[in-house]
This record gives sequence, C-alpha cells and structure tokens, in this order.
Amino acid sequence: MGVLFVAFTDSASARPFHLRCEYLENPVGIDKTSPQLSWQSNNTERNWEQTAYQILVASSLENLSTGKADVWDSGKTNSGESVGIAYAGSKLESRHRYYWKVRVWDERGQLSESTETSWWEMGFLTPDDWKAQWISWKNPEADADRAGIRWIWIAGQDALKVEPNTSAVFRELVNIPEKPREGALFIAVRGNYAARVNGHEVSRKRAWTSFDRQDITDLLVVGENTIEVTVTAGTPLPYGPDAGAKTVPVALAALVKISHFDGSVLRFTTNENWAAKLESQSSWQPSQVIGDLSDKRMSDPGPIPQPAVELRREFDLPERVLSARLYVTALGSYRVYLNGKRVGSDVLTPEFTDYRKRVLYQTYDVGSLLAKGKNAIGATLADGWYGSGLTWVGMHFFPPPNRLLAQLEIDYADGRHETIVTDKSWKGAVAPVVHSEIYSGETYDARLEQKGWENPRFDDSRWTSATVAELPRISVSSESTLPAQVVATLKAERVTQPAKGTYIFDMGQNMVGWVSLKVKGRSGTRVRLRFAEILNPDGTIYTENLRNADATDIYVLKGDEEEQFSPQFTFHGFRYVQVTGYPGTPDKNALLGEVVSSLRGEAVGRLTTSSDLINKMWSIGIWGQRGNFLSVPTDCPQRDERLGWMGDAGVFWRTGSYNFDIAAFSQKFAADMVDAQTPQGAFTNVSPNTLPFGGSDAEMTPARRENMVGAPGWGDAGIIIPWTTWIQYGNKDLIERNWDSMQHWMEFILSGNPDFLRKKGVGPNFADWLAPDEHTDKDLLATAYWALLANMMSEMAHAVGKEADAKRYTELVDHIRAGFQRAYIKDNGEVGTGTQTSYVVALYTKMAPKELEPVLVEKLVKDIESRNWHLSTGFLGTPFLLFTLADHGRDDVAYRLLLNDTYPSWGYMLSKGATTWWERWNGDTGDPAMNSYNHYAFGSVVAWVYRYVAGIDSALSSPGFKKIVVHPHLDPRVTFARGEYDSIYGKIVTDWKGTAQGPFKLSVTIPANTTADIFLPAASSAEVTESGKNVEAQRKGDSLIVSVGSGFYTFEVK
Repeated sequence: MGVLFVAFTDSASARPFHLRCEYLENPVGIDKTSPQLSWQSNNTERNWEQTAYQILVASSLENLSTGKADVWDSGKTNSGESVGIAYAGSKLESRHRYYWKVRVWDERGQLSESTETSWWEMGFLTPDDWKAQWISWKNPEADADRAGIRWIWIAGQDALKVEPNTSAVFRELVNIPEKPREGALFIAVRGNYAARVNGHEVSRKRAWTSFDRQDITDLLVVGENTIEVTVTAGTPLPYGPDAGAKTVPVALAALVKISHFDGSVLRFTTNENWAAKLESQSSWQPSQVIGDLSDKRMSDPGPIPQPAVELRREFDLPERVLSARLYVTALGSYRVYLNGKRVGSDVLTPEFTDYRKRVLYQTYDVGSLLAKGKNAIGATLADGWYGSGLTWVGMHFFPPPNRLLAQLEIDYADGRHETIVTDKSWKGAVAPVVHSEIYSGETYDARLEQKGWENPRFDDSRWTSATVAELPRISVSSESTLPAQVVATLKAERVTQPAKGTYIFDMGQNMVGWVSLKVKGRSGTRVRLRFAEILNPDGTIYTENLRNADATDIYVLKGDEEEQFSPQFTFHGFRYVQVTGYPGTPDKNALLGEVVSSLRGEAVGRLTTSSDLINKMWSIGIWGQRGNFLSVPTDCPQRDERLGWMGDAGVFWRTGSYNFDIAAFSQKFAADMVDAQTPQGAFTNVSPNTLPFGGSDAEMTPARRENMVGAPGWGDAGIIIPWTTWIQYGNKDLIERNWDSMQHWMEFILSGNPDFLRKKGVGPNFADWLAPDEHTDKDLLATAYWALLANMMSEMAHAVGKEADAKRYTELVDHIRAGFQRAYIKDNGEVGTGTQTSYVVALYTKMAPKELEPVLVEKLVKDIESRNWHLSTGFLGTPFLLFTLADHGRDDVAYRLLLNDTYPSWGYMLSKGATTWWERWNGDTGDPAMNSYNHYAFGSVVAWVYRYVAGIDSALSSPGFKKIVVHPHLDPRVTFARGEYDSIYGKIVTDWKGTAQGPFKLSVTIPANTTADIFLPAASSAEVTESGKNVEAQRKGDSLIVSVGSGFYTFEVK
C-alpha cells in the first residue's frame, strides 16, 4: 500500500534496550514459571527491522558475562517479535535471580550488540516454600466490646417485618465521672440511622450493616451525656438478603465506649434499658431485645472496629549479611520495619483482591537494613481493604482478627543461609492507629506511641504473644504489578475560614491520597481533617455525595515541639480539606497533599492541540486515572464504593492504556475478574467481587443470584479488557490464561438466550447508565454488546491459533446480527427507540444492513441536531459515539460534540471548573447520592483524541503497535495537534498543523521494528512530498495512504 521508504543504517546503533520481564523492569518475586520477556530497539533511522533474536539467560552475572547461558539460550530465532516472548529454558527455581540479555539481527542479517544485562528474580513457586505461619494478635478488649450488645427495636413490633420508612428513636443517658482519654460510639443497624451526642449529629448512614465507629471525645462532658440514635427501616436492596420483600428487618446494635487515662473502660451497650419510641410519638418506653450479635436473622454486623496492632520480634545474626529478601503479606494492611527503618515505600499493601480466594505477597530487598548482631523486625497491622466495611452496606470479607505472614530469607557472605518467619515467638501490642478503615479514615493518637518498638533491645516485657492463626484456604501469590506509592505532592493554593475555628484548604486539584499535617500544640489536642470534592455556598465542605463514607482523619497530639502526621491505612478523594481543632491559625504550609496511585511513572501518552478544551480534557483524564487506578480501577475514590466497577473500567481501558503504562496492572485486574466469576460462568459487576459476600446456595434467593451476574457492559469487561490489553500491548499470554473464563462467560450468555437476543442473564442491567436520554432499549443495547464480545473473541481466537473457536464466534456474530435486525431495525432505518445510543451501537458493532447504514447515520445526526448539536449518550453509548460519526464521514459532527461547552458535554464539566471527570454530565445539579466528581468513565472520549485527532492507532492486523496507523481526522476548529505515545515497541510521535483543504504538514516518528500506514488529506500523490521529495501512495476514501518503515518523516500536502 504505497511505498516503503528504504534507508540502511549502521546496525550497531540498533542495540536492544528497555528490557522487561512480565512488563516490569528487573522485577522481584516473579512466580510465573514461563515469564514473558520484551525489549525495544533504539535505532532511530528509517526502515530498521528485526528479523531474528537470541535470548541468553544465566544463573549468575558471571556466567552471562562470559557468554555461558546455562539456563536458556534461545538460539537464533527467526522472528520480528520483541514483545511477550515466553521463557522456554530450564526449570526455574524459587528465590533465584536470573540474568538475561538479548541480541537481534536486522533485515540485512547484521547482528546487533547485546543489551545491557537485565534480570528478574523468582519468588515462591510452591506452597512448601512458605515456612512462615499466619499470625494474629487479638486485642484483649475485643471480646469485652462485643459482650452485652443486643439488637433492639420498639416493643410490640415484629422487628423482622417492618414497613419501609418506619422510624424509631433510641436514647441512652451516659454518666462520665471525669474527662476521658477517648470516647467512641459504635453503631450497626439493619436500616438507616442518624446518631446524636448531646444534640450534635455525629453520623448519618444508609443501609449500613456493619459496626461503624465515631470519635465523640470532644462532644462528651463530665456528668450526664445523651446518646440518641434514630433508626429508619430501609428499602430492600437488590443485592441484599431482603431483595424483593415488602417488609424488612430493622434493629439497632450499639456500644458507647469511654476510655480513661488510667486504662479503665466504661461500656454502655444496647439492651432493654435503652429508651425507645416511634419518631412520631412523644412518650418513651423500654426497648425490646431482639437477640444478641449472633442472631443470624439480623445478619452478621462484623467486628467492633479495633485499633491497629504492632507486632515484633528480635533475632541475632552471627555474620555479615550478603543479601536478604523479605516476603510479606497480610489479611489486613501492613507496614514493616527493620531495625527502625521502614521497608520499602509502598502503601496500602497488600493489593486489593478477593481475600476469600487469593492474597498477594510483596518482595523486598532488605540486605542493607540488616546488621551483624542484634536485629529487630516489626510490623503495624491494620484493617486495610480486608478488614474494612466495603460497599454502601459495609460488608466484610472475613471475621477478625487481621493476620500477618512474613518470611525473611538471609544469605551470609560465608555461604550459610537462615530464615526468620512469623510464628508464635512474635509479640504484639495496641498501636497508636486507633482506627483505620478505607471509607472512614484514620485516627492516630500520638500519646500511645511506644518509642523504639521497631528497634532492637526494646523492652517488650509488657507485650503479649502473638497467636498462630488458622491457615486460610486461599492462594498466596506474588503481586504481578507495582503496589501503590506516594507519587506526587501538592501544596495548598489557598486557605479560607468560613467559620470560627474552621479552616478550608484548597489543594487546587481533585486528587487521591491524603494530606501530611504539621502541627504544634498541647497533648490531647484533637485535629480533625475532613475531605471533600466541592464546597457549599457558605464555603464549608459539601459531603452529601460521600454518602456513608466519613472521609475523616483525626490526629491527637502528644505535645512535642512540632509534630507531623500522615495516615497509613486509608485514602481519600478530595480537593478540599476542612480542618477543625487546629491549635492556632494554620497557614498554607500546615498541610501537604500526598498523591497516591498504583501508576508510578509519568504519563506515556501526551496530547497538545490548538484547542485549550481538548488539552484540558487530556489533563483532567490523567488526574482522574492516576487517582482511581489504586490497586484496582476504582469507579470513584471518595464515597462508599471505591470498587472495581467493571463497566467503568471496560469503557475506559483503551484511553487508560494510552495515558499510562498499565500492561502489568491489566494482568492483575484480569486475575481479579476471573476470581470473581461465578460457578455458572457469570462475570460480575465489580471485581474483586463484593456484591454480595458469601452465602450458601441455600441462602441465595433468585433475586440475589441474578444480581450477582454482571450487567451488559459491566460483566462484559471480562472480555473487553483482555482484548484491549492485546490490542495495546500485543499480550497474547493474557488471552491464553483467561480464555476458559472468557468462553465460560460467552456460554453463560448463550445458554439463556438461544434466540440470539440478550434478554436473560443480564443481572441488574444498568443499561446506558446516566444517559440524558434514558429511553434506549436495554435488550437492544445488551444484544449489541454481545455481538461486540463475539467479534472480539473471534479476533483473539485467531491471534492465538484457535481457528475452530474463531470460526464459531464469527458465526455467532452472524446469528446475533440476524436476530438484532429482526427485532430492532425497521425497514425505514429506525433502530429501537430511536435514541442516539441505539443508532451508535447498531453502527459501531455492524448490526445494521450495509445498505441502511447511511440512513442510520442520517437519523443519528438529526437527533444530535434536534438537541442543538448535543449528545444524549451514557456510559455504554458514549465510548463509540465519535468513532461512529467519524467512521461514517461525519468528522464535523464529532468535533462539534467534542468541542461543546454547554450541557450535556465534556466541555460543560470543564466550564464548571472540573479538574477530573465527573460521574454525571450534570454533576452540578444531579442526584447528590450518585454524584462523584472524580469518575473516569466519560473520559473514554480521550481515546478518540489519541486515535483520531493526534492520529495514533494500532492496526488490528498487528496489535501492540507492531503496525501503526497514523490517521488524523481534520476539522478547521483544530489547526494543530501533537501526540506522543510510548508504545510497547517505542515512542510514536505525530505532529501536524493545517487543514484538510491545505496546506497540511505532518511529522511522524515511527519506532524501530515497526511499520506504519500514514493517511494524508490529499487527492493525488502529486500534492504530497516527504522531506521535499515526491511520494507514491494509494488512495482510500478522502485520503492517500503512504506505507513507511521506522524512522522520522515529514509530509507536506500542498
């Protein structure tokens, strides 16, 4: 197609570089027995192509340096591939480091220099490698906290059958003889509740079933205190045990816990002595006891939240350490210390997984932290993802306590080896982290610090022994991606004071993480930090959209000269921080924002255009993804979800893989999706699956079972994400590993829909979520997505040599198309209910007859015009909207939608000051209960900007950008654009200016070992030059196509 430019170069400059194992640089803890190897070539001249490679792997650096590849010598392998090459050498050993390099031959048969030496290090390959035991430490107060708590309700009513919206008030009078060190209120309800202490509201939650902790210290007075809780029977949740019921169980379980400085504790628990009344009544009566906390009729409210634990042990090392590795994980979240120094800089470890099935361990090089003689290892163990109440009903994975697993492998200089493990020799004590949960936040009481506990020779005589915990029946696997870290810091832009003692810090950017606090004051001073995305009109923070998430950190001063606090086991999504209790008047430097993400590196995609609006779209998308890709691709980082919602992820994954290198992250989340899959084959709506937890077959009502099924577009991400990962990174290994799971999902869909219309097995079917036009037929949309999946499966099957499967899925596409046309497309070209999404998905998935496509496009454009040139699509229609228009010759309409700044549009969000994408098109006026201001789904549009504005795309015939398509779609409203993308093969750059009518200039950089088809807006080759020379090209539509090899090119169109 056109001409391939030829320019031969010095092959020595083609030395491979950027070596990766499992898409990571020099990774440790690999537990795949055939890891994937990749590299790039650094030749910048034209038309360089790899034709063969040789991989050398050795068991030592010395062997490799002398040319002895004693583990694997691939020999000269004729292939142009340099991505995802499977290791095929000798059996790999646990904990061993393997050194490797590669050399390549070019198209002239010339051999390159070898690469610099790279390496990977294996983790544990068998369960027997683990010598450590799971340990836990139970707070002696935990049992006492639960003892005596009863479920209570109004006397004379059947608490198991209460009409929704019935409200009752419960009251307890609490007498306190002296000012306490701390006061806490713990509440669990079946229903909704609002709690008040001495008339001050302290918490309000909906459908929150597990125990919630509120710090009430500053509200308590010496003498009598009034605790009141209003409980309202809720509406049955589709995911809960009451799905479909007309009446619901409702009850209250609570504990008021008062801790004094002398260690004594007062507890006031719900029982018949609490006064109760219907909200509409005036007289009080004794409560009715329904049962204790073991009463299954009320469901398990989980544990009473307990402080974090500090665990430690000391050990002697007889000799100088040559090297050492720490393999560590937790059911909970941990931070580890060796000899007083923190191990690593990862946060919120281990990664979020379904802890009923799999937990990931981390590997750290700790040789430099050990010394001959006395050493100490310590760990702080908190709730983390595992121990926090998750989802908007606060469900837990496992009963307490949290558990730690750690194994320290030490090699001495004299050749000896020693292993230090978690076992019953460890000791534990309560940590200063009084409370830490993902949604609630963290409370840290610096007065409880035990200085030097993580160092040797600490007096731990008052600490008590850890317990060897029951071995959970789960897989312990090495992490396949990089854990989260603090990746950036932000200074506050301004501080305001909307009320006395209340200070609002504006970080200038919706971010994810926490703030580091600097403060000086008296011991016992409590500084409260509450986080929010926007402000109320009075300048205070707006928190209604947080729903059940308290999003509050509390720091209790110890009274030092200057103190600093950063939380360890929670995170928040916010722009604004409301500070109360601060001693004195804080300046802007009192808080420093610490941005937390699993995406450590810089963005690998960059966009600059003549449109400030488009430039801002890219920027806010970067911030939104950086914040939400935190262990899993969370839907939002601020409210009571922060879950791996698959619909959001599926529509965004193409954009996300342009923005950042998510090759390894994709593998981790793909495993999460498989873990979540039901025995029947259904992918779920969220991964890891938290909706619902547990439940035997006998307990699963039809409504609950159906709601575990992933909705169309949501469960479908189980196929969309592996397909996208293949397209962007050429990762065939992920296809192979997930193939059975993907096939199971397709079989599940087909089993319920033999007529090829997807109406059954659709779970809650969210349809075109949050579309301004809500009338799209759910079944139509589901069926179109089914066709999309079948086509993806056919393409992937062909890629991995499963030709019979490829043929079967191609035939399935044909069957679905026939069914779709019969059910949804009229002879006049009207599709379904005539919404924009109806036309978009029919065209994008090629469900419409070819001859009717122009009619459908015309009807789509007319609907857009009737809305004053605005879109009306939601989560599932929006990703395909601009592609559909551009692919059918309506670039003008696509650009018009892209550049709108009135509702509904992307620009509308920007015009309202958005610094990350909103969940809703009308985030400023929409439902406050479903109104995230950091929600990347609608940011899927940026894939269109990368692919159709900058013009950087991967050819389906050769995924992973082995073959590149450069095809800018032009519009006079955008006069220049520059795109950069650090692909798996190397950096691609496009830089153009001009219009389709001319003149037009395009400069491109095509990385070594790739080729590209360049689309130019010209009528004939005579109009085109490259570096001043004429070119030959092939015409396609309104463009000329020039085929080129690697190198830098400048094209001009007269």
